[in-house]
Amino acid sequence: MFKDLLSFFKEIFQNRTLLKQFSVNDFKARYAGSALGIFWAFANPLVMVVTYWFVFGVGFKAAMTDGKYPFIVFLLTGLVPWMYFSEVLGSATNVFREYSYLVKKVVFNIRILPSVKLFSGLFMHIFFIAIALIVAIFNHAIPNLHMLQLLYYLFAMMMFLTGLTWITSSIQPFFPDINQFIGVIMQALMWGTPVLWSINQFAAHPTIQFILKFNPMFYVVQGYRDAFFGEQWFWEKPLLTIYFWVVTLILLVVGSIVFKRLKPHFSDVL
Repeated sequence: MFKDLLSFFKEIFQNRTLLKQFSVNDFKARYAGSALGIFWAFANPLVMVVTYWFVFGVGFKAAMTDGKYPFIVFLLTGLVPWMYFSEVLGSATNVFREYSYLVKKVVFNIRILPSVKLFSGLFMHIFFIAIALIVAIFNHAIPNLHMLQLLYYLFAMMMFLTGLTWITSSIQPFFPDINQFIGVIMQALMWGTPVLWSINQFAAHPTIQFILKFNPMFYVVQGYRDAFFGEQWFWEKPLLTIYFWVVTLILLVVGSIVFKRLKPHFSDVL
């Protein structure tokens, strides 16, 4: 069981040069046919951020941050990891169908394909981390040494996504409706994750807080905010950290098994 998992990561490492090349090409190919090209990769998320800021921060003036931080900074630090998560999950789920011509090639190692989406999404993610950092500084929310743990939370999210997308991408060729199912779940999950609001809004309802923390993305989103706002280090919340990595390890093991069992049948349905 764990041998298969280690084999997965070994093959990804051995194909790291090919993975890097594919990731860059995948990012460029998404907008190759449009007149403004790569501009759209950044324009769409920026419009979404501005829209949320205007509606909730200016229009409704919703008190979702406890007034502790400027809403635009609070919003960005939640949306940045969420946009990466939703983008990679959606694109990686469909990766075997998108690269069906490679799936049918016996000599090509298709294990790396979900990771292609994982790394191609990093270009935009790093850009928006930089934007969030600039906005935070302009709003006097100066990051400190806690910012270093952003690397840890990014790594944690990538591992969680790796296990999750091994499962969803392996199922998708046999059950295409999984894309629509994920889309519906993501709509609900976004509002169930503290992206636009603070968990402290439920301070009077500890049971609700406890339930919300079962969502692994709660750990990541809160972690990004801890990194930007200097709230706490990840080792200062051991129970959440252990829970997150147990769930992630389970997904990785299950994902490696599901892929191994379904891979021989990919060419029959694609």
